[in-house]
Amino acid sequence: MFRKFFLVLLLCTGSAAFGQGIYSWKDAGGQVHYSDMPPPDAKVRTVRQGSITPQPPARTAEGGEAAAAASPSSQQSYAEKELAFRKRRAEAAEAEEKARKAQANDQARQRECAENRAQLTALESGQRMSRFDENGERVFLDDDERSAAIERTRRIVDKTCR
Repeated sequence: MFRKFFLVLLLCTGSAAFGQGIYSWKDAGGQVHYSDMPPPDAKVRTVRQGSITPQPPARTAEGGEAAAAASPSSQQSYAEKELAFRKRRAEAAEAEEKARKAQANDQARQRECAENRAQLTALESGQRMSRFDENGERVFLDDDERSAAIERTRRIVDKTCR
């Protein structure tokens, strides 16, 4: 009795092992690998095709069967799922980096706008303004230079403070 049970158990476990496919590929170093799951980015050769065993229907949260049929071609291997996950994670990191750069650019633009508005306010206030010439000496602005500086600063404010 024990021998028959052991024999049946041995046949059942052996048939499950033979039901999987075996794949072969070479890595970058030229070493040959064998596995039941092929890598997604290598040229794979099928050594033995696995037999397809029927899958039990997937259950939903209500306990009913899922509407979509589970065919072997629609199921993803773990390597494919991992590749899809890494792709989603890279896209999320790229979107986060893009948002961070946009925020930094917006802050720089707001800072530049505030500085230009302060310069325009100072020019329009009528107080004495000066600049330094090429020799490093202080030169006070006359009325024509002041009005040119006001116009130039207004254009910059209009451009940067939209």
